[in-house]
Amino acid sequence: MVSSDGFGVGWYDTHPEEGPCIFTSTLPAWSNVNLKRIAEKIHSPLVFAHVRATTAGTPTSESNCHPWQFGCLMWMHNGHIAQFSKIKRRLQNSLRDEIFANVHGNTDSEWAFALFLNQLEDPSRDTFCPHELKTATLRTIALINEWSHESGIDQSSLLNIAVTDGRSVVCTRYVSSSTLEAASLYYSSGSSFAQKSGQYRMEKRDKREDAVVIASEPLTFEKADWLTIPSNTLLLVTPKHNILLYPIKDEYYNPGKRALVVNNA
Repeated sequence: MVSSDGFGVGWYDTHPEEGPCIFTSTLPAWSNVNLKRIAEKIHSPLVFAHVRATTAGTPTSESNCHPWQFGCLMWMHNGHIAQFSKIKRRLQNSLRDEIFANVHGNTDSEWAFALFLNQLEDPSRDTFCPHELKTATLRTIALINEWSHESGIDQSSLLNIAVTDGRSVVCTRYVSSSTLEAASLYYSSGSSFAQKSGQYRMEKRDKREDAVVIASEPLTFEKADWLTIPSNTLLLVTPKHNILLYPIKDEYYNPGKRALVVNNA
């Protein structure tokens, strides 16, 4: 997708407990000379990148560009919370003061991050076990669904979420519907994601999974390198690069829809 509503890049150095570095801009990514300069020099074991497409009523500003940070945690979101204004006050009232004060923009995505942080006993810790990030993500989705039902919202939310503490990564491909498809999400893994003859591709020199790439659309033309993440699924990458897929078994869980997506992968 071509978008000129801003972008953001976040990355960790060799000490993820110190938190990520984040660079955002309201300029289109393809014409930002500083992005090119930075990208040529950065070496990082974990990178988040987001190209923003604004929703109605949210201005283009750096404070509204993903990803966002709290301590060592980094978050971004592709999609929207349906009729967010109807549950915004309830979401805000549920937050602890220090988390409420950390929100500087006005997007549903950043408020969803605040809700996620509120599910953690101490979001300012230096590290989290993968299960904690998974549980907090699922609880965030469940609360959004619960409040949407209670507010009479009959439209579907798209919640493709990515969150990391610099060691583990949790991503979801999710829609609050048992019949609609979530926004696309793919992953590729192998020994390295490298450039060869001017083109990038995932190399698979051995059975080790030293490189994992998760993207809304495949980044190369090698279709065999990319696997579709099924709708309403959580993907977890552990610090040892184990890739685990979990169906999100809530009221919108539809095994038939999942099977259809896997067969088309």
